[in-house]
Amino acid sequence: MKRVLALLLTVLFLASCASAPEPETAVEPIDLSGFRQKADDAKLKADELKAVKGAPDTYAAAMALYREAEAAEAEGDAETAKEKYAEAEQTYLEAYEEAAENREEAMKALEEAQNALSQVEKNAEEARREAGLEEGE
Repeated sequence: MKRVLALLLTVLFLASCASAPEPETAVEPIDLSGFRQKADDAKLKADELKAVKGAPDTYAAAMALYREAEAAEAEGDAETAKEKYAEAEQTYLEAYEEAAENREEAMKALEEAQNALSQVEKNAEEARREAGLEEGE
């Protein structure tokens, strides 16, 4: 009887120590619309400066990241899609900045060229006057 009682207590002790498996918690789905919207907004900003022309390599990299995000989203890989949309957003913004810098440099070069042309025209006018080739004389 003592053996049965000891065996019963041992079984009860072991059973009480074992924990019931906890139910798996459902993973909250990631809402990607905000990440996608930020990438779309960054693309629109880059498009305002025609970054596709002003920063073609950076813009192409952003487009590739965006396509990767879309593919990951279609496959149900929300975490990868989230990361790729965020990377695309940053890359579109980099393309915007690069295009802005290139545009600024082009504007400076154009201004310098216009100033140089103006100076050449002034020099030519002065040379014509000194040579007595004024119009109307």
